[in-house]
Amino acid sequence: MAWTVNVFQKFSVCFLLAALGVVGLAQAKTLPPIDVSLATQVWNAKPRAKETTRAFEMRLRKEMVELASKPASKLDDTEKWKLLAYLREVPWQKLPATWQKWYLETMPNPRLTAEQTSAILLRAESKKFWEITPKELDVYLRWAKTTIPDLRSRVVHYARKRVGQPYEMYLLGEFPFELYDPQPLFNLSKSDCVVFCEHTYAMALSADWKEFFYTLQKIRYKDGKIGMLTRNHYTEADWNKNNSWLVRDITRELGASKIAHYTERIDREKFFAKFGIGQGIPVEILEDDYIPADSIAEIAHKLQDGDFVNVVRGIGGGVWVGHTGLIAHNAKGEVTLIHSTQPKVVEVPLLRYVEENVKKNVERAKKNQAQFLGMKFLRLRAEDLGN
Repeated sequence: MAWTVNVFQKFSVCFLLAALGVVGLAQAKTLPPIDVSLATQVWNAKPRAKETTRAFEMRLRKEMVELASKPASKLDDTEKWKLLAYLREVPWQKLPATWQKWYLETMPNPRLTAEQTSAILLRAESKKFWEITPKELDVYLRWAKTTIPDLRSRVVHYARKRVGQPYEMYLLGEFPFELYDPQPLFNLSKSDCVVFCEHTYAMALSADWKEFFYTLQKIRYKDGKIGMLTRNHYTEADWNKNNSWLVRDITRELGASKIAHYTERIDREKFFAKFGIGQGIPVEILEDDYIPADSIAEIAHKLQDGDFVNVVRGIGGGVWVGHTGLIAHNAKGEVTLIHSTQPKVVEVPLLRYVEENVKKNVERAKKNQAQFLGMKFLRLRAEDLGN
């Protein structure tokens, strides 16, 4: 027997709600369309023994109203999926905005229609990029990978989308994988210099959230193995070496008239001692190069979008990489540095950054602070990565 809508379906939802005493009339305005015939089909609902068509439809309508009136936080898993199944069949444009919002936040992305996916993309684009949710990023990554096919261009795109993002040090850890560092494995809302570069590269390389999260851990950890001991703590000794699949050191091949060589002592055992781990790791004596500040202007024109910048600092006899950023080119054709620094992510002409930091060295010397010495450059392996 085909269960069709009878005269009761002509009653207004407001009248029915008032009669049932489920919710007030003001709340009724925010409910989705109540269509008993649609619910019957979606839920494969059938009348009980000896239940009349009228009683069946009245019961089903009451169930729908009660379900839709329940606060989202109070829905159990069965109720949530039942409601989602019904809403999925309601014409999208007929859903009130509040219900569209809840549906987009709750329904898994693979089950969204093209129209609904576009709605998520519009929501993501209307926000500051550091305010989007992982669910929105999942959709955005897929769109960008298709729309911006060049990897270097995507790196710059994601870097610029995050200009203005708040800066904060020590954002990431291994929790809940490990307990030494209680910070999480990702953070979309803030960044420090290394986190900014890692997230930017991971976004540019990925077509969805799963790939982004996997790639991010591959960049942050040696061989992608999550752990305090395998995290790339030292930029020059860990990050650059362990990410040779992603970038390669081009400091010498840029052809600067001067190259500075330095030796750095990497004592990982001492670094890890405060956690009670990593004892027995031998000290590494690192030999490395950088381009002095006064020679960077000579090679700036050879830099490409997406190149990885290591800012070299030193004090006394110590020299190390103390900051990172990414290369881009602005509308004027200038080489720029996009980097996360206190208080936010900024984009500045590279040579202006160099000039300003050389000037700041005077005050730094007076305060016995680390000096800006120069930069190392690593090239994104765009061709090797198939992009």
